[in-house]
Amino acid sequence: MNNNLDNILSLTKEISYQETDDFDITVTEYGEKLSKTNDIESLWIARNTSSTVKNVSSNIKTFNDQNIARNIDKNGPIRLGDEVFVFNKSYSWKVHNLRKLLEWLIAKSDDNDQLIDSLLSILGTTFVPKLKGLDAFSKFKNINPEMIRDTFLYKEWKEKAELKSINTNSLSAPKWAKELNHKERKR
Repeated sequence: MNNNLDNILSLTKEISYQETDDFDITVTEYGEKLSKTNDIESLWIARNTSSTVKNVSSNIKTFNDQNIARNIDKNGPIRLGDEVFVFNKSYSWKVHNLRKLLEWLIAKSDDNDQLIDSLLSILGTTFVPKLKGLDAFSKFKNINPEMIRDTFLYKEWKEKAELKSINTNSLSAPKWAKELNHKERKR
């Protein structure tokens, strides 16, 4: 992996010098080879090495961010280049008791229209229900969950395909994935 790591780091370095969003992967011999290969195992090895580099790079950035934040917290905001760094502790709101919030919302609504308007303002226009919850509710009401999904939801397809991976060591990995051997494909 060391040689592959060196190749990925060299390729990353060369690509980082490019001044365009559409990067040219062929700037190194290794990149040229990657651009022409159809060998899935070579691509997989390059992907895993790239993921390792990405994770380590992210850890270094987090380390630096934490040290900069401590410095800013102690000494105040500072401008470095075109950036001004400020410090504030982040937070997110949590609901103490969701059931009580919903009961309050229902009790304070004069009618169904007001309740629906209130729910829309709280949930927002981009709210998507949890599919398992929607399916469970549908089954509880003896309604076909697929019909309910098709009635109220639609799939918005992304332009780029998204590669996903299943960790076969995970307890939640499907049986078919666990039973595959290296380089074996599902039929």
